[in-house]
Amino acid sequence: MNSAFLMASILNCYVGCNTGSPDLQALHVLSCDTETGLAKIVQSVKGIQGTTYFQQSPDGRWLYSAIGEKRDAKSVGTVVRFPIGPDGRLGEVERLAELPCEAPCHVSLSPDGSRVFAAAYLSATVVSLKADGSDLKSYVFPDDHVGPNRLRQKKAYAHFTFLTPDASRLGAIDLGCDRIRFFDPVTLQVDPSLEITCNPGDGPRHAVWSKDGRFLFVLHELGSSVASYAFDGRSFTKVGQWSMLPTTFNRWAADGETLTTKAAAIKLTADGAVLLASNRGHDSIALFSVDAATGRLACRNVAKLTGQFPRDFAFLPGERFVVVGHKMSDEIQVYRFDRDASALAPVGAPIPCWRPLCFAFARPAAR
Repeated sequence: MNSAFLMASILNCYVGCNTGSPDLQALHVLSCDTETGLAKIVQSVKGIQGTTYFQQSPDGRWLYSAIGEKRDAKSVGTVVRFPIGPDGRLGEVERLAELPCEAPCHVSLSPDGSRVFAAAYLSATVVSLKADGSDLKSYVFPDDHVGPNRLRQKKAYAHFTFLTPDASRLGAIDLGCDRIRFFDPVTLQVDPSLEITCNPGDGPRHAVWSKDGRFLFVLHELGSSVASYAFDGRSFTKVGQWSMLPTTFNRWAADGETLTTKAAAIKLTADGAVLLASNRGHDSIALFSVDAATGRLACRNVAKLTGQFPRDFAFLPGERFVVVGHKMSDEIQVYRFDRDASALAPVGAPIPCWRPLCFAFARPAAR
């Protein structure tokens, strides 16, 4: 194997972590070998106390995220970005805009990189702003339709933002009121014609589009299930809903109100044929095959993991491996992905890391 191939097989992955890191290093660069699955942390950014989900700019030169900072004893959210060097490592943080809410739990970008979108969980706030920090708009979900889960649906909770395939509408998921609302991505004016209402108590969390944009797959945190919706550009039609758990597993504790597991992340393979979704508590990843024609799913396996509370995961480029954050085990683990067998097997030793939350692989920068 020549040296050029060896160099190409080593790629960087950005790892965001929970707040409370003892060493104030909650953003890391993980070097991953796409041929062997072996990985190691090669950079820890100092002074960053917790990061949320992040997105790389289309030109590969910036990593956008959000952090929480103290202002007069109050925690406020700030949209930030980090320059990405030629070696894939991160430079000093650049603060773009202070938000009218706490630190968002999710950040996304428009396809052209011109706007940043965010969802702040506790305040149920959706934010849209230009990538330079200007033209900030915000919307707060009303507490008008809370779900039946008394412990987790006391009010509206904004959890995730995403664009429709043509980027004409911004979707925002409200876990507390079991809905997905759509907006003009610049003005945040509501488009009621596209709203999705989930089953009461499902607690939607994240979503992903099918490869052709004809179906939206919605992960329910509280219901531990995935729903499929057909999309014709004007409205959504529900196709079906599938459990992420074995039929023998009880989701409820003895009190009948506390959940023993919660769904976390949802991802598709590049060809859109396999969908993976993680369970925190059951500590597993459910693997589904996707019918491209109908949008229907079929659960092939619920693969148990070696660590606790898999918050997020990502395919290594080439999709031979999956990197998983075992949040409550304070570790990162790489798994070999056997697509034919719908199975996951750990590779190498777990990598110590304070409460890993999210992953994003670097892509080549336009220089």
